[in-house]
Amino acid sequence: MRFEILISAMIFFGGTFLSGYSVCRILRVQNQGLFSAIVAGIISWWAVMELLLVPMTMQQAGFQTFVRMYSVVIICMMFTGMCCWREILRECRSLWHEGRRYMTPGHVLALLLICYQLVYIHHHMYLEWDDTYYVNLANEAILSDKIYWIYPETGTLADFDKRYVLSLWPIFYAWLSRLIGISPTIMAHTIIPWLMIPLAYIVYHLISKMCFPGDYWMQGRFLTFVVLLHLFMSGEHTTGITFLSITPWVGKGVLAAVWIPLLFYLILRCVDDRGVGNWIFLGIACTGGCLLSSMGIMLIPVFVGISVLCVSIAKRSLGYLLYGMLSCFPCILLGIYYIYLTH
Repeated sequence: MRFEILISAMIFFGGTFLSGYSVCRILRVQNQGLFSAIVAGIISWWAVMELLLVPMTMQQAGFQTFVRMYSVVIICMMFTGMCCWREILRECRSLWHEGRRYMTPGHVLALLLICYQLVYIHHHMYLEWDDTYYVNLANEAILSDKIYWIYPETGTLADFDKRYVLSLWPIFYAWLSRLIGISPTIMAHTIIPWLMIPLAYIVYHLISKMCFPGDYWMQGRFLTFVVLLHLFMSGEHTTGITFLSITPWVGKGVLAAVWIPLLFYLILRCVDDRGVGNWIFLGIACTGGCLLSSMGIMLIPVFVGISVLCVSIAKRSLGYLLYGMLSCFPCILLGIYYIYLTH
């Protein structure tokens, strides 16, 4: 299983890394390092998946058809990213020369705690009742070649559950498990934690760079504090902090532990640089967040809306509020469609 974890990590982080460079170049957004490229790629991956999954599910398209179409799009994005090889080499050289600055006590301690968290969840797996629905949804997609038209708890052909049809996060690790050639159950419980936990702390690292630019000691302390919060400050198993430690394969857990902090980081970028590309990037992230959980369709516009409202008041400019509302437009459209489906 260690080999499958390694291959999955190479596909996930390597593919998103190359895709991120292509997206940044297309949107003319300044790339802020290798980790920023990975985050940009993940945003684009999940936004594309959401845009493909919703119409294909409604049209009862086969899962294999989706795998082929989505894989072609991802390969094209990666190939475009390879064309940025000069910029990639320049960033690698810069990271190599600046790597010593990140060897602060805070960064070292945070890295040790992250490794402990990964090893702990690998050896002490947590299972819950939601797995009978979400993980089986991924299993049924591969076994029946149908996207969400087989009820996962009974295996019978049925109409889709309108509460979840717009947010089919399990199809992502079903796609990844199809590429690797293993069961989605193994992918969800054994491999996905090795992808989502590092991703979460990559996002927090980017936040620390925005909050404490140039102060590597404070960045390390911030990251250590965040890891300690996720490890020891949770009160019950349904809090956002706990999700990362026990159920990082659940969509709402990824929404709480990864995507909401990511939106906060993107809002900081928009405030720091008011270029249109950053706001478009925020809109793409809002679209990708809808893939994770139907809760995100409502929660993301609320979070982004309140944040940009506070920024508009502080900056005394309605432009932030206007751009923020436009960034939430994909979520609003999906919300209207959700109301149409359920009423």
